[in-house]
Amino acid sequence: MTFTGPIFICGTSRSGTSLLQSALEKNARVSIAGETHYFDDMRVALGAVGIKSPLDDARRERIEDYFLGLSHRPFGHEGDPNQGWMQRESLRSHAELLGGGADEYFEAFCREWGARTNATVWGEKTPRHVFRLTEMLTRFPDAKVLFMLRDPRAVVASYRDWKNQGGFDFTNDPGHAETLAADHSRARRSYHPVTISLLWVAAAQAASQALGRFGPSRVRLQRYESLCDQPESELGEVFDWLGLERPEGMTNVPVRNSSYEQYAEVGGFVRGAMDRWHKTMLPQEIAVVERCCGAALGRMGYESASPRASFLSTAPYYASALPALVRAAFINAKRSGNMTAYITRRARLLLGQ
Repeated sequence: MTFTGPIFICGTSRSGTSLLQSALEKNARVSIAGETHYFDDMRVALGAVGIKSPLDDARRERIEDYFLGLSHRPFGHEGDPNQGWMQRESLRSHAELLGGGADEYFEAFCREWGARTNATVWGEKTPRHVFRLTEMLTRFPDAKVLFMLRDPRAVVASYRDWKNQGGFDFTNDPGHAETLAADHSRARRSYHPVTISLLWVAAAQAASQALGRFGPSRVRLQRYESLCDQPESELGEVFDWLGLERPEGMTNVPVRNSSYEQYAEVGGFVRGAMDRWHKTMLPQEIAVVERCCGAALGRMGYESASPRASFLSTAPYYASALPALVRAAFINAKRSGNMTAYITRRARLLLGQ
C-alpha cells in the first residue's frame, strides 16, 4: 500500500526540525504543514468531551480561527484568520468531509496546506508534539513520527543565541515585525540552561517511550549530528523508512530559523553546527547542562565533555532555576491549552513515568 501520511516531525526546540521538514519536502509528493501546536494547545483546551462531541457553532468558529490564523502567520505571531491564504469555506468543507470534529479540522488544515503544491503525503511539524505522541499515533494509526535528537549542549546554546535571521515579508504584513519582536522577547525571557536541559530530558524520554510502545516501524529517532555529518546517506535512510522515493537534490535545503546563519535558499546542512557549542558555551554552562541531563546524556548517545567548572561558578545557575521556571510558565501560559497539564506531563517524564 502506498504511504500517504501523516508524517509528524517533533523534537526539542532548536533541534533541526525545520531542516528536516525542508529536506522531506524535496520529494514533490510530500508537504509538511508548519507548526500548529494543536495537540498540546487547542486539543488540550477542548478536553476529552470537546474532542469527541459534535462541535457547536462557537467551538467550530474558535477552531477555525485557530487554524486560519496559522495560514496568515506562524504560531505565536498573532495571525489574523481573515488575512491568511486559507479560506474558511474550504477548511470547513474539508473538515466536514473527514467527519467534522476537532481532530478532523487539524487533518483538514494539514491537507489544505499540502493541496497548494498538489502533495499527496501530508504531515505536520511541531517540536513539542513529542509530548503528545501517544495521542497522535493512536488517533492516526498510519502515522509515522520523526523525532529529531540533538546534543543537549547544542540545543541550550542555540536556544540562548536564537534571533530572527530573516525570511519574513514585513513590508506587506504590517505589524508582523512587532509580534515577532514580542515572541523573541518571550523566548529570551523563557531561557534558562536548567529548564531547557530538563525539557530535553523529558522530550528524549517521551520519544523513547513512544518508540518502545509503537515500534521502530512508526517511530524513528533521527540524530541531528548524523544529518549534518552525512546528509545524503541519512536522508536516504529516512526516505526509505517512510517508503518514499529519494528525491534528487534532497540535501539542497534552505537555511531556516537558524540561531547563527542568515536565511538563505541553500546551505541548510552545516557540519560545523554539530560542535559549535564547544566554542560558544562557558565551561560552567556545559557542566550545568550535563548535570541536569544526568544519565540521559549517555543513554541517548552523547559523551561528557568533562568540563572544568567549580561549584561556585555553577551555583548561580541552580539558584536561579526555580524563579526562571516560574517566569517561563507565566509568560508561556497563553501558548498552552492547560498549563497545569503542560507542566505535569513533562515532570512525570523527568521522573521516568
